[in-house]
Amino acid sequence: MTPRPSLTARRRNEILAATSATIANRGLCDTRIADIADHIGASPALILYYFPSKAALLTEALVYQDQVFHEAVKGELEAAESAAAKLSILIEASCPKTHTSSDNPDGWLLWPAAWEMSRHDPTLAAARARLDEAWRAQIATIVQEGIVAGEFQSVTASDFAVQLAALLDGLAIEVMLGDSTVDANRMRKLAEDFVELALKTRRLSDTNTE
Repeated sequence: MTPRPSLTARRRNEILAATSATIANRGLCDTRIADIADHIGASPALILYYFPSKAALLTEALVYQDQVFHEAVKGELEAAESAAAKLSILIEASCPKTHTSSDNPDGWLLWPAAWEMSRHDPTLAAARARLDEAWRAQIATIVQEGIVAGEFQSVTASDFAVQLAALLDGLAIEVMLGDSTVDANRMRKLAEDFVELALKTRRLSDTNTE
């Protein structure tokens, strides 16, 4: 038998980027494997060879977009001089982008589809849970760092992380829906207000001007 050809990292990322763009532009229900294949000039059979279902593609695309997100903020986080500055960076990066191209959509646009499909797909549900757990752990680690440094008042970091993550999720939905009272700027302000109140810190935006 002819051995299965390996899927290179570059080709894999092309497929996952195309999946993200197609779902973001067409919606999950109207996205076909053929649409994703057309996006990168491949055959549907090739994509199905490596990703046997739309749910499998969405699962891998979520992980891919999560990696893109963290790579985008990695340098800023490493350069930040305080825990408050790090939270500010995460909040800024979490606000849905209003200007994105069809080939480079905001990763947020995948999450509503993932939330719905994960209710019925255990593999996707497990991936979503892992990503959410890692996100909350990142927030909690920064908060604990700030408590130790005396920047923040003492709180249960894990509880705060759940609260902030849920707030960002909820506000992001309003922004993505084009709510007339919640745009990305207001989302950022409301999230910073919450952090300032909960942690008794200065406004997060002030930490980036020093």
